[in-house]
Amino acid sequence: MKTIALLGLAVALTAAAPAQHKAGPVASGLRLVDLIPAFDKTAAATAKLGDDKAKVALFEKRMTPIASGFYARRRKPDRYDQRVLANLKAYPEQREKILAVAREFQKLFVPARESFRKAFGPVSSRQPVYLLHSLGEMDGGTRDDLVGGKSTLIFGADVIAKIHYGHDMTPFFHHELFHVYHEPVMKDCKAAWCSLWEEGLATYVAGTLNPGAGDAALMLDLPAPIRPAVDANLRGAVCAARPLLESEKEEDYSKLFFGNAHIEGFPARMGYYLGYLVVADVGKTRTLKQLAALKPAEIKPLVDQSLDRMASCPTKP
Repeated sequence: MKTIALLGLAVALTAAAPAQHKAGPVASGLRLVDLIPAFDKTAAATAKLGDDKAKVALFEKRMTPIASGFYARRRKPDRYDQRVLANLKAYPEQREKILAVAREFQKLFVPARESFRKAFGPVSSRQPVYLLHSLGEMDGGTRDDLVGGKSTLIFGADVIAKIHYGHDMTPFFHHELFHVYHEPVMKDCKAAWCSLWEEGLATYVAGTLNPGAGDAALMLDLPAPIRPAVDANLRGAVCAARPLLESEKEEDYSKLFFGNAHIEGFPARMGYYLGYLVVADVGKTRTLKQLAALKPAEIKPLVDQSLDRMASCPTKP
């Protein structure tokens, strides 16, 4: 779940973003490209068209080239077209809140980025950070399947408007900033246990930097409260998750980290909380920076040992 920056040395972007995009300041190598104005204009243009195929075609023509392929018709085109149309239809009702997120984004983000910098130091990336309408896909996260295959931080103003706007967003920003900071250490680690560590550590960092942050602020209540369901049967949760942790298959990953999939009998996105418990256990004798510096070869035995302490699981013959 797997940011941006806007402090101090503000410099206007030029070549990094075409004229129709709203580009943000640069600081410590991070730069913001705001695509909400472009989406807003495109949505208005598609509303004048009567044919659904024409609406999708115009949307793709305008939006796909300016977001490193985020809006490309990847995976299953028919389903993607349906998502585009559904979000264009819903946009007029959501518009004011999404535009408000875009207007206030820098003001909300700057103090979070500064407090993160004080804890970890500068965060940088050669990739721009995008603020866009995610078609309901994400509030924030890093993506490595865009043009160039490089890790790119995306913020979805549409989902932020639904679940974060009006609340303290600092823990959310810290979570996503940490992924950018941590990505170089974990970039070649692909198994599900790697994500258990990455997401658990990002959640743990957000909680540690924001004492008193509740499960809602740490995103442990979506799509339903995770902690109570796991705590009620921790052994069962650990033993259900462990067979998936060596896998690199998306279907296994999704059962632990997606909101629309789950292991039977346990909540969706359970991997975030299990990862948090593992990191909290390992973190009893390590600082945040020490945890962040651990390499995959060091992390794997620590994850296994921590899960062993949580639960003794039967081994399959």
